Amino acid sequence: MARRLPSLNGLKAFEAAARAESFTDAAAELFVTHAAISRHMRELEDYLGTQLFIRTGRGVELTDAGRQFGGRLSPLFDQLADASREAAAVGQVRSLKVSVQPNLASHWLVARLGAFNELHPDIELLVDSSNDLVDFYAQDIDLGLRYGYGNWEDVDAVKLTECVVFPVCSAGYLEKHKGITPKDLPKLNLLHEDKKQWWTDWLAFAGVETSEANRGPVYQSQLALEAAQNGQGFALADQILFTRSMVEGWLVKPFSQEMKDHGGYWLVRKKGSRESGPMRAFREWLAGEIVDTNRKYQQVKQQGLKQP
Repeated sequence: MARRLPSLNGLKAFEAAARAESFTDAAAELFVTHAAISRHMRELEDYLGTQLFIRTGRGVELTDAGRQFGGRLSPLFDQLADASREAAAVGQVRSLKVSVQPNLASHWLVARLGAFNELHPDIELLVDSSNDLVDFYAQDIDLGLRYGYGNWEDVDAVKLTECVVFPVCSAGYLEKHKGITPKDLPKLNLLHEDKKQWWTDWLAFAGVETSEANRGPVYQSQLALEAAQNGQGFALADQILFTRSMVEGWLVKPFSQEMKDHGGYWLVRKKGSRESGPMRAFREWLAGEIVDTNRKYQQVKQQGLKQP
């Protein structure tokens, strides 16, 4: 007997939105627009004849029916994912080669790879840490995880997240400089990452007029945060690289100001190439981790920024 089911895409969109209680997070996780999630929800509610979400000025909230439906649906999607992984694991182990910039690899990706390996034991993940842009025509690389503007040639690029930028330092360094404001930063040790222009841009954004923005040592990008963590001064960070350090207490964010960066994080592959199963598995997992990191960053902000 044929099963009467709503659209599977609609169910997938609802499960993601219900789990996060956010259409925005669901859209980021599934690589679709906010409008697409809203449309799926309207169609699913029409199909079921019941309201699943209450739309508020701040976002959405699950109704009782939506919470009950989500509670039943998420385990079913987990079982479906497990069944798919088990089927894929039968036979030869598949490899996936990913190029990642060193700062993103060391400060964010590596700590999370254990979860990917547990979810996909059939995929042998090989990580190449390099600041060089991948030449997919000359190198044996499947995917690249890059920071930038997304305007690279000869690649298909999917934007993972936008970024905001802000100063960070160690708790010990902040303890020595209690009560400081952004206007005091030029007098302190500014740690630069390759381009001194970044501090100039941030100070101008914060309304600080100074001719001393270029003062301070210059590090390779993956080392400036290490120097800040060791109490050597202030570095600039974004929410992807910084959130874990704040949660763990390695770095602190003393000021509320955050500048929206023009760049973001992107997943790229050879232009026109087919997305293989391992590629899709890594992309979907990566999107979920990005959403989780952004959510944790918002939670940290809501807790308030207090100087010791």
